[in-house]
Amino acid sequence: MADLEKKEVEATEVAENTKKEKSKKAAPKKNKVSLGKRISKFFKDYKSELKKVVWLSPKTTAQYTGMILVVMVVVSAFIGVLDLAFHSLLMWLSGLV
Repeated sequence: MADLEKKEVEATEVAENTKKEKSKKAAPKKNKVSLGKRISKFFKDYKSELKKVVWLSPKTTAQYTGMILVVMVVVSAFIGVLDLAFHSLLMWLSGLV
């Protein structure tokens, strides 16, 4: 039993020593890139990503735009009817009081 306790104590000491050694070592300094190079890299990456985009045809874009406009008109008409109904209901309720 005493041997097991000694081994456990030794294992914890070794673990603590390795933690201390790792913390003593300084992290290697990274080379800083100048602002101009970073901006240049950003725009190069931006351009390469735009080349990967699959653009819709003008016909498809027009169809989607038309669908969106129709849906907007239908939803706005529905909200307008609800508004009118609630307004009429409130006017009727205020007449009762």
